[in-house]
Amino acid sequence: MSIKKTITALIAAAGTLLLSCCTSLEELAGGGSASLPSYVAMETNSGRILYATNANIKRPIGMLANIATGLMVLDWVKSRGVNMDTMLTVPETVTQWPRTNLLKLRPGDQISLRDALYSTIMWDDSAGAATIARACGSTISSSDPDGAFVAQLNQMARTIGMTNTRFKGTNGAVVSYASARDMAVLGMYAIENPAFQTICSQRSYTATINGTRQQQIVNSNSMLSSAGVDGVKAARSKSAGACLIVSAKRASVKLHNPRLNKESTYAQRLLVVALGMPSSQKRYNTAAGLLRDGWGAWEDWQKTDDFQDPNKFIILPH
Repeated sequence: MSIKKTITALIAAAGTLLLSCCTSLEELAGGGSASLPSYVAMETNSGRILYATNANIKRPIGMLANIATGLMVLDWVKSRGVNMDTMLTVPETVTQWPRTNLLKLRPGDQISLRDALYSTIMWDDSAGAATIARACGSTISSSDPDGAFVAQLNQMARTIGMTNTRFKGTNGAVVSYASARDMAVLGMYAIENPAFQTICSQRSYTATINGTRQQQIVNSNSMLSSAGVDGVKAARSKSAGACLIVSAKRASVKLHNPRLNKESTYAQRLLVVALGMPSSQKRYNTAAGLLRDGWGAWEDWQKTDDFQDPNKFIILPH
């Protein structure tokens, strides 16, 4: 099955399950603001939602928005055949977000598309994201490249099934909003992109600015040191709190396929989303617990009648 068809099927399955099991904003006491954390834990190859709390609440997502920016740029690179070694000129807009300009870029600086992209995905970096977004958006609109890029981000969100998302800027320093359910969809989309998966799994990377100055980038996702974890992004901001999307995989297994009435081979991957956590350590502790319990819940589900019912069987062969 192609990646596009797999994503389409998983989003359809995940969307149905998420909407049926999560608490909506209106269901919170008093219908107040989204002050409680949101969680989702799912097995991505089946779309099976294992745990979900407050997953439909629309809330700030901070630098997790950079995932969408990175994906959009990677799609542009692939569709247009853009060389990753292409040198980009840093735009004036980077001066707007000095605290998240982690590469210390100045307007007019030169940086490769590859280096800016790695910083965008691995770090809470606004300047790298703004630079690659400007390069991509300029090929859509010369008069308003940033606006054109944001419009494409929101179009991508609608296309892949992020029904409760609004991107406000080219990078996560501009407050954008989404639900944990939507970020699970984005996380699924991201890990199916081989180029994105390669970048977000790197522990460190060295970027070069203006051909001489080097800056080491250390991935902000400290869970990459945990067994099986291979992405995707950690982020933290004043508006969003501590946030995390993390994926972990296990070796493929052979399971009985009730639709075919024979044994089939299946990949196994868990995806965890945690939004609005009070601290960085709390998000990691929560994600570690959801991964641990999620694998147990996934194994238990395989023994249920639903798993063996051909009409409810949604797991996709590897």
